[in-house]
Amino acid sequence: MQKLEQSYGTGVLFVLLATLGWSLSGVFVRLMPGLDGWQLNCWRGFWTGVALLIYLISVYGRDTFRKFAEVPKIALLSSALFFSVGSTLYVSSLTMVSTATVSVIGATSPLFIGLLGPLVTGEKAGVESWVAAGLAVLGVGIIAGDGLEAGEWLGLLMCLGVPMLFAGQTLALRKYRDFDMVPAICFGGFLTFLFAGFMGFSAGHPGGGFDVGGREVALLAAMGLLQLAIPLMFYIRGAVSVPAITLCLIAMLDAVINPLWPWLIVGETPNQAAFVGGSIVIGAVLISIFGRQIFLIRSRAAEG
Repeated sequence: MQKLEQSYGTGVLFVLLATLGWSLSGVFVRLMPGLDGWQLNCWRGFWTGVALLIYLISVYGRDTFRKFAEVPKIALLSSALFFSVGSTLYVSSLTMVSTATVSVIGATSPLFIGLLGPLVTGEKAGVESWVAAGLAVLGVGIIAGDGLEAGEWLGLLMCLGVPMLFAGQTLALRKYRDFDMVPAICFGGFLTFLFAGFMGFSAGHPGGGFDVGGREVALLAAMGLLQLAIPLMFYIRGAVSVPAITLCLIAMLDAVINPLWPWLIVGETPNQAAFVGGSIVIGAVLISIFGRQIFLIRSRAAEG
């Protein structure tokens, strides 16, 4: 195992690039209005797995499968399951409650990381991280406030699993940052393909989630590459040098960036709440990125 060396600033840049890629989800989904969540998730997972496998082969060649074996089994399985189940719950919850509700509950993931981080990675969240996490929840709540709904208890329960699993995924990547974790996510992509594909039969599709036309398969190949595979590689690299709670808070920028693409592409102007809430989320992310660094600089200056 070769330990990866990387600066904090480079890690932050990688996570920002990952978030930018994730924010393309709404644009891709708009291009495939005839597909449900199982179909989207099935083939998006498949092409994500394919893209990551091609990447691994291009980097490691004949040693690719040895790289799968190098990742500790608990890390491989947990990361793959966090990714696969989290993606599936996300899709399922969207069929039961509003996107706004999913966004608001999803914004609580930094809070789970703050609570679990000391136990899993030994990283304790500072005061600035808790402040940033609270602001992120508030900002996303303002953005999505107009669309909040009570929802069914099952949908809300599934929705609650989304931030918990994303937090688990982030903590796993951070804990095992000395390993290349791309093989684990690659495995998770193929698990998602199978799980969402077979669950698609429950939605009444004769071919399950696998039942998708050629045009949509091509679009989902682009989505798997641009919106998921490449961003995940950036996120995994970011986890090498960025604390877990900061990783997650930067990812919350997705709630800010996602509405901008329809604005730029089809002229769908965001409402005032999107600008107000977005400003708060950006402020929270800046506090998370720079707050700890400023605190450390001041502490060293005081000691000196």
